[in-house]
Amino acid sequence: MGKLDGKVALVTGAGSGIGQAIAWRFAAEGARVIVNDVTIERARSTLDRFAAGAPSGHAFAADVSDANQVRAMFADGIARFGRLDVLVNNAGIGHSNQAELDGVNRTAEAILADMAAGRPPAARFDFTRDVTDESWQRQIGVHLSGCFYCTREALRVMIPQGSGSIVNMASAAAISGQPVFTHYSAAKAGMVGLTRAVAAEGGPYGVRVNAIAPGAIDTPLGANLSRAFIAALIARAPIPRLGSPDEVASVALFLASDDGSYVTGQVLSPNGGVVM
Repeated sequence: MGKLDGKVALVTGAGSGIGQAIAWRFAAEGARVIVNDVTIERARSTLDRFAAGAPSGHAFAADVSDANQVRAMFADGIARFGRLDVLVNNAGIGHSNQAELDGVNRTAEAILADMAAGRPPAARFDFTRDVTDESWQRQIGVHLSGCFYCTREALRVMIPQGSGSIVNMASAAAISGQPVFTHYSAAKAGMVGLTRAVAAEGGPYGVRVNAIAPGAIDTPLGANLSRAFIAALIARAPIPRLGSPDEVASVALFLASDDGSYVTGQVLSPNGGVVM
């Protein structure tokens, strides 16, 4: 018996990293999983690697920052499976453009070089004043608006059902704030606020809503950051290593399944202790 036998789950941004690990874990636990990513090739690559014997799944390409594409995705999923029991709002992006990423990496490397030489760091993170309107809107669009659009569609199914679990992938940056992730931190913090508000609204209908706020996880998004920056993140943690996508998937399974039946409006943060 799997913990999600007979359930239907939709996982956004499941073409790689944390979303992929969650989709695989849910399928292994008996769920029929709708695998979303921004391209159908990425979504199918996850679906094609479901374990032998897993229930049938479905791949669907949609940009979650587009409300019309989200609406079409949910309509397709409900027509195909007839219900929705779990939604994981996982779709996300890293820095919005290469110039942002290059600036972060250069500054991190300069700071760490000074520290290694026993000098006070001369460089400072000065990120926010150079963030473009386009970059800000893209971060808010994918993370916060995407979470809202998908949650709105899920509630239209789950409330009449009288049951459901929504899991929102926030970030430890939403709790602690990160000076090189201003727009990302703000968007993820908005997801935490949305989680709590919808949890209060959905509880009487049998709909639970929670968030996960991972710390530094070994994913393709993090691979774009310099080794120096990653090393600095790891050094701050009582458990001094990167987390794995599977470790986050375990938290998602707890929140999605009956194991978390009395948990709503909460933020669970697998972060190695870097944020307490």
